[in-house]
Amino acid sequence: MAIDHVNAFALTVRDVQRCAEFYRDKVGLKLVELSDDFAYLKFGDKGGPGLALASARGLSQEIPKERFRPEENLLQRNYFAVFLDDADRAYLELREKGVRFLQPPATRPNGQRFAFFEDPEGNLWEISHFPRS
Repeated sequence: MAIDHVNAFALTVRDVQRCAEFYRDKVGLKLVELSDDFAYLKFGDKGGPGLALASARGLSQEIPKERFRPEENLLQRNYFAVFLDDADRAYLELREKGVRFLQPPATRPNGQRFAFFEDPEGNLWEISHFPRS
């Protein structure tokens, strides 16, 4: 057995509809599937992995409760990092659509420009780019 590709990045959320609308309307992903407990969205047309949104209720029916741990307030320690042509321009466009950023774009010591935003349930995303010299 060998894993040969990533199908989707999956987030567990409380409100699938609200999060699906956020990623479709504000971030620009393409909504492919939507139900009460699940949504699937695509990033562009290049055929890469998509974004799956699974409801906490639906996931709790598939994973034993002692492993799902819905009553715990877990430390948020993971985030998605995506590259684009211009993080500063994307920051302005997304902020104009009402996306909540944690801070304006900044520059790391290696020259990378970056900014973090969060979805309606606090899942973090980093947008970044390396300026061309």
